[in-house]
Amino acid sequence: MFRRLAVLAALLALLGPPAARAAAPAPAAAAYIVVNPATGEVLAERAPDRELPMASTTKIMTALVVLERARLDDVMTVPPEAAAIGGSTGSLRAGGRLVPSGNDAAITLAAGVAGSQAAFVDLMNARAAELGLTATRFANPHGLDAPGHRSSARDLVRLARAAMRYPFFREVVAMRTASIPGPGGRGARVYETRNGLLALDPEADGVKSGMTDRAGYALVARSRRAGLGVRLYVALIGSPSEEARARDADALLRWGFAQYARPVLIPPGSVYGAAEVEQRPGVRVDYAASGPLRAPIRLGRPVTETIVAPSQVRAPVRRGQALGEVVLRQGGRVLGRRELRATSTVSEASIWDRVRSGFASLLP
Repeated sequence: MFRRLAVLAALLALLGPPAARAAAPAPAAAAYIVVNPATGEVLAERAPDRELPMASTTKIMTALVVLERARLDDVMTVPPEAAAIGGSTGSLRAGGRLVPSGNDAAITLAAGVAGSQAAFVDLMNARAAELGLTATRFANPHGLDAPGHRSSARDLVRLARAAMRYPFFREVVAMRTASIPGPGGRGARVYETRNGLLALDPEADGVKSGMTDRAGYALVARSRRAGLGVRLYVALIGSPSEEARARDADALLRWGFAQYARPVLIPPGSVYGAAEVEQRPGVRVDYAASGPLRAPIRLGRPVTETIVAPSQVRAPVRRGQALGEVVLRQGGRVLGRRELRATSTVSEASIWDRVRSGFASLLP
């Protein structure tokens, strides 16, 4: 059964604001994807499965493996090869016992968890297989260019989603700046994120940026719109500059969020129908939704409602008694459901009611 409210929701979905009807942005990146993790929808993409070097987005897997196999209070010694790695580092010194983010930190963690970089890379690739990252292969824990070191935009989103399940990971990647003690506990080192999206989008909360000569500028990011009740992931590989990477990610997310609305699909007190009362000729009891429902919907997709309720009920009926259910869906996904409850009380049929009902059943 379709009701006026569902028709209005469908019209809203079909029309939507101008931003929803606009074409998706076209970043200069070699590959990108925008994903709604709650529904699995891919809103925009270019070559999402193309295998490409992914720079420091590698460290998402490094962090995931460490979180799964070590404790946050473990102390690890910086090996000489970590202090000499170069690229983006935390300026660690051989023999030091402090591990900030950086290529040197990645090597230190790899050696501390698995005994060697090679053994840790085996763990990374095994975990990638478990997550179904079919385009991903790791050659090191830090992301510097290396033969066979590759991933895809789609895989990076899947990887980021797995890592974002860890509260500590979420906390760290959302930081705009971080301060840690300096060498020997003297002074402080202040680090600023290279994820420029965090400065453009106040509701963005990660995830990881990276850059190498072969990969270009890469980014995996997540943001939300609390008012919509929607979160989105975006991944880009091969952006031409740090500024373009952040700008394009912001544009894709803005466009993506414009594809949704959060209307009131069931207003308070909505009456969905009435049921006849057995042995009470002429008596009917209305049933209404147990409460309002507001849910995020994808614009341009119809919303349907299914009502399951009896055409006839037996007295007595109590006000508030559950008589059925209404379920709202979009594209097979349940947006929400509410009980259908009696809006009034109907007493049990009297003898006279039964007599009248019996005579009525004999009439042609």
